Amino acid sequence: MNGRVHYCRAFGMLITLGAIVGAAHAPLKAETLPIEGVYPAGSDQLAALNSLAIGPFTGEDGQALAIQLEQGLAEVRVRGASYFSMVPYRAKGGADGTVTGSAASSMETRREDVRSRECAYEDNKGRCKQWRDVIITCARQIATLRYTLKVEGRRRERVYGVASNAEDSQLICPNAGDAPTIEATVGQLVSRVATELRLQFAPLEVRDDIRVKEGTDGLQNDAKKKFKEGIKLTKRNVTSACTLWAEVDQLVPDHGPSLFNLGLCAESRREYDVAETLYRRVFELNRSERYANEAIERLDRRRHAERQLASHQARSRR
Repeated sequence: MNGRVHYCRAFGMLITLGAIVGAAHAPLKAETLPIEGVYPAGSDQLAALNSLAIGPFTGEDGQALAIQLEQGLAEVRVRGASYFSMVPYRAKGGADGTVTGSAASSMETRREDVRSRECAYEDNKGRCKQWRDVIITCARQIATLRYTLKVEGRRRERVYGVASNAEDSQLICPNAGDAPTIEATVGQLVSRVATELRLQFAPLEVRDDIRVKEGTDGLQNDAKKKFKEGIKLTKRNVTSACTLWAEVDQLVPDHGPSLFNLGLCAESRREYDVAETLYRRVFELNRSERYANEAIERLDRRRHAERQLASHQARSRR
């Protein structure tokens, strides 16, 4: 008998970078327009700080969290410049924000019965000829990381605080191979929490490859030719593609795909008011389409990030 049992794993997820960013992923072979932009930090108060000091973190996993968080914050760069200046704890002159916290993990194991399949009969070549359903007793291992974080300003005023937990759940079944060690599992939790906390502190600069609209309904002759040529040019010359779509807009003013693509062009140049006007025109033409509203929501996040950057820069000049 050749028993075959699957190893299952499920994470209790925090917000990932992809979720906070909301980047648009195009299907294979679809043409896209690259847009480099900034998305806001989770906390306006933290994003305004210029210098940070990492103080003591208590708990058995506190030091590991402090090290990873400090490394993540030190590596933050937005538009080519370092975002934070990391200063020693209790250094002369202090920091805009002093970060302290705690982290401690725990592990719980529960019995869990799982329905599976195993081979009941094999031929002389080792091929399964008959399968049967069986109930396998597995172990559900749940690792929990409880953590706190506090940020105080120069006058010891409270800038930010959080107390939460992260969880990792693994189903370990017989004959499923080696399961990750407790140390490895906790290490992954610490890394996830450090990443999530970094997103609270500073804006995130990313490149979105957003799918252009390719519909040609309502276009004829020269306008249709120009529009299609613009689509092809997105691979090698975005500026020329945008010029062609602008020419199409002059020929056929209410062509939704051209307007949307011009909105992407304006967004890529950080002309957010122009982009919003174009996206709203697309929405007025077809209120059943969600992509224009999604683009407007993306612009709102970008504007929020720009306000955070302005506050950050203003503070640095004081």
